[in-house]
Amino acid sequence: MEAEYIAMSTVCWELIPLRDLIKGILAAVLDVSNEDVVSTHTTIWEDNAGALTLAKMELPQMTPRSKHIAIRYHWFRQYVLADDGKDGGIVVKKIGTKDQLADIFTKGLGPTLFEGLRKELCGW
Repeated sequence: MEAEYIAMSTVCWELIPLRDLIKGILAAVLDVSNEDVVSTHTTIWEDNAGALTLAKMELPQMTPRSKHIAIRYHWFRQYVLADDGKDGGIVVKKIGTKDQLADIFTKGLGPTLFEGLRKELCGW
C-alpha cells in the first residue's frame, strides 16, 4: 500500500502543475479568465484498496497502518474530490487487478493474462 500511495503522490507531483499550465494556456488563447475556462478533471485508476482508501480520506486523517508514511506524500489529497471531478479536481477510482494495464510492466503475469493485457495495449 505504501509503495502505491507514494507512486500516486509522485504522479500528482507532475500532474497538477501540468493541469495548471494547460488552464493558463487555455485562458491566454481564449482570452478569458480562469473561472470561465472549461474545467478539466483527471481520473487516477488504483487497484490497491489501502492506497485508494487513504487517498480519499480528508486531510489530516490517517489510518493506524499509514501513520508512518512521510508527511510529504499526503499533499495531493487536497486535490482529490468525491464528486467525480465535476469541478476540475482529481478523482481516484478503483480498477480491478485484471483490468489494470500497467500490471504488464510491474508484475510477472501468466501467459493468458499477459496476452490479454498486451492485446489491450498493442492490439496484437
